[in-house]
Amino acid sequence: MLLILDASGSMNAKLPSGGTRIEVARRAVKGVSSLIPGEAQLGLRLYGSQSPRERKNCEDSNVAVPFAPASANGDRVASAVDGATAQGYTPIAYSLEQAASDFPVDAKDRIIVLVSDGKETCKGDPTIAAKALAGKGVTVHAVGFIVDTAARMQLQAIARATGGSYFDAPVGPELPDTLKAALDTCKQTVVTLPPKPKPGKLRTTSAIFSHAVFNAETGKRVGTFDRVTHELALPAGVYEVKFGPASWKGIEVRPGETTTIQPGALRLTPNASAEVVDSETDESFGRFDAVTPELTLIPGVYDLRFGKTEWRYIKVDGGATTTRRPVRITLAPGLQWQKARVVTQGGAVVARFDAVTHEAVLPPGDYVIEVDDNKFPFPATEGEAFEVKPQ
Repeated sequence: MLLILDASGSMNAKLPSGGTRIEVARRAVKGVSSLIPGEAQLGLRLYGSQSPRERKNCEDSNVAVPFAPASANGDRVASAVDGATAQGYTPIAYSLEQAASDFPVDAKDRIIVLVSDGKETCKGDPTIAAKALAGKGVTVHAVGFIVDTAARMQLQAIARATGGSYFDAPVGPELPDTLKAALDTCKQTVVTLPPKPKPGKLRTTSAIFSHAVFNAETGKRVGTFDRVTHELALPAGVYEVKFGPASWKGIEVRPGETTTIQPGALRLTPNASAEVVDSETDESFGRFDAVTPELTLIPGVYDLRFGKTEWRYIKVDGGATTTRRPVRITLAPGLQWQKARVVTQGGAVVARFDAVTHEAVLPPGDYVIEVDDNKFPFPATEGEAFEVKPQ
């Protein structure tokens, strides 16, 4: 059994219950060796742990612990995950392609348990890679760790393509139990039937702009979603839909069924200027401004950039609108604008005021407003407003 663990940058996101995603994943993975027979061959592959996102390394995947009996590899797996730094991209397809040669040539059963908190962020299509693994006798069980709807669909398709199962850990702390359920399934034999030769349908719940649809295996464009066309009849297969600079990948259309993708929306209120970027890849997905209060996005995790500061790890899910209310700091007329600014508790300047600029829009945080020699501490919560007036 090969455990593939996501160590991409998004695993640094904090959980409502405290701690980060990677910390919970470390605890869950450390218990794996005790849940499988001691003589079973266990290995660990990590992706996203070797290169920071600035390098955009789509080959950041490595065998952190080679195969050996689980009884001997438990401490090695624990040490490897403890030393892993979550920082890079999510090359799921590449990792699956590489995993094909990780297994010993004499292995009778080849099983992968994939744990990921997000979808593919590189060029490959993980569902196509999973189909290739199925042809080599490899079964993939996928565990979604606090995933959005797009990532969940992709991980489900990966598992189905190999006759495996999908397991969901939607909150976070339950990941160890979810991983245990996946390991229990490894003991079962799954038989898949060939699909019936019938077409299926792909539809979207939202298409404000034009979104090209491609066959993921051939690369051929097969249609377009737009304001008029929200549904396409397609042969059973794997597809991807373009959304701006990115693609919604691994969309499985099954015979005689309708597969629905649900984009999400991110709204900023009241209106403000901010750029939306992918938290992991740093790709820009558009801007908010005076006439654009809402953006349609692939479900995922994004950052909002307000000039010199940013609001990190905002989750946008499918079929839902996520609303964020930034902090507003206003200086009333009569102040010496050229000497007014906003700094963090650490002293970093995040906004300056002058004769033209009298308002700052910022994410929640602990700020200090400095006007002349006066300092006003401002621990700002979401949506809070503060006006500085002359004495």
